[in-house]
Order: sequence, then C-alpha cells, then structure tokens
Amino acid sequence: MTTTQSAVAVQGLSHRYGRKRVLHELDLTIPEGATYALLGANGAGKTTLLRVLAGIERAQSGSVSLFGDRVQGMTLPQRQRFTYVAEGQEVPTWMRLEQMEAYCAPLYPTWDATLAADLRRRFELDATQKIGTMSRGERMKAALLCALAPRPRLLLMDEPFTGMDVAVKEELVRGLLETAGEHGWTILVSTHDIAEIEMLVDWVGFLRDGRIDVSAPWEQLRDRYRRVEFTLAPGISLPRSRPASWLRVEQSGQRVSVFGSGIGGAAIAQAMPGAMVAIDEHEVTLRELYLALAKKDVTSLPSEAVA
Repeated sequence: MTTTQSAVAVQGLSHRYGRKRVLHELDLTIPEGATYALLGANGAGKTTLLRVLAGIERAQSGSVSLFGDRVQGMTLPQRQRFTYVAEGQEVPTWMRLEQMEAYCAPLYPTWDATLAADLRRRFELDATQKIGTMSRGERMKAALLCALAPRPRLLLMDEPFTGMDVAVKEELVRGLLETAGEHGWTILVSTHDIAEIEMLVDWVGFLRDGRIDVSAPWEQLRDRYRRVEFTLAPGISLPRSRPASWLRVEQSGQRVSVFGSGIGGAAIAQAMPGAMVAIDEHEVTLRELYLALAKKDVTSLPSEAVA
C-alpha cells in the first residue's frame, strides 16, 4: 500500500457522442510525480479522456478528480495547477512569441520568467518571431513553453509530436524529461510516437473498448514481459499447441521470436528440449508491448492493479 497522492483519479467515467459510446465505466489512477503514457488505437477515446480531465468536456457520468478536487466545479486557483497542450491547438498566429508569453504570464501566479527564458533557449526559439511564421514543430515548442513556464503540477498532452521530424521529437522529449524531472511534475501524454517517449515515461496505460485495460509502472511491465529469440535445430518445427503466455510469435525460416508474459529462455528451452541451437532473451520495448496489447484477441494479458 502506498501513501503517494493521486494526481489523477477517475472512477466509473462514461461518455458518449450521440449513440456512440467512447468511454465506458473507466477507472484510472495516476500517482503524483509520474510520467504516464496513455496508449491505444485511433478512436479508442484518448482525446476524449484528456479533454474531460482538462474540463473542456463535462463528464457525463462518473467521478473525475485532479489532486483530490473534482474537475467540475474547480476554482480558478485549482485550475491553475494544470496545463493542457494538444496537437492542432489554436494559437494566436498574429502574436510574437514574447507577446504570447506576456499574455499567458498574468493568468498563472506561478509563472516563472526565468524558466520561460531557459525553455526558449533550450527549444531554440526566437522571442521576436511571430507565431504564424513558425514551423509546425516550433509552434508546438512555443505551446509547450507556455504550458511549462507556469510550473504546473500536472501537464496534459494530446499527440504533441504529430508531424515533427525525429530530431525535433527527441529534443522535445529530452526537454520535457529534464524539466519535469527537476521539478517533480506529473505528465500524462497520449501519443503514437512510442519509440520517442520510451525514455520519458515511467507508467504505461492502455485504453481499449472505453476502459483502461492495463495500467502499471513501466519497470514492472518490463519485468513481466520478455522477448525471447531462438534458432530451431534443423528439421524441427514449432509445436502447434503453444503456451498461452506466448502472446506474439514471429518466424523467419528457423529463426523464431516470441513475445510473452512471464516467459524466459530457460523455460522455453525446458519446454522444447533439444529443439533449438541458440537462444537469446531481451527486455521488451514499449513498441513491442503496444503491439501485443493492441491485439484484440489477447485474453491472457492480466489487468494490472498497481496503486
């Protein structure tokens, strides 16, 4: 049992657009100080969940709280504890960056001009440049600057890296990692840029069919799941009946890769004595975990419940 305060606490959240059910009795808890990756297929409801958390959309049923306070009915000081950044978010294109900073600063008592200047240098932004003349990546950097400068206790990000080149994504992730780590902020990020955020996150959640299917510390998931590669001996084939723990199997000739829960090289060698000539065990990547979780027919994945 932990005494860590929850930055996000959602219970029984359901949401519809007309007849279409997007979220269904969803439960989610994110501890304060976590950097949480919200994963899921397109249309899974990630954007809706983030918009409800930010108070942009009203929860139709269920309870949604940030730092113990219900989102609906929050006071202005309570709302000033978190910021929200989304891909495609409208920004005042006619303003120079320095004007946008000057506009945002009075809205947040915790605005840190020194941090804003540091982020400007880190992101290589020109304070005198108009937002409308910036590239897509530069606009997102400017939006992140204005979201981070208030020193929010919680940063909500929805697809913040869409359309950026790899170098810019890595630069932004490193900037977020360094800044959030220095100040102990909580980050909830929804993105398909899985490889880029792997070094950033320490919690992972997967949204499927309107519910959080898996939610656990990334370190715990790395311990649970493994990728084992082995070469079958000449004339040997994989058994038709495979253990339920083998969640994803790829084969090229005699070379086989198995992704699974609770598996290991020794266990596979014991189950298939004399069937292989070489075997290697690897830690799972976030991308491999995503691909396994995205399989709709996976039923052997446990529902993590880690407070």
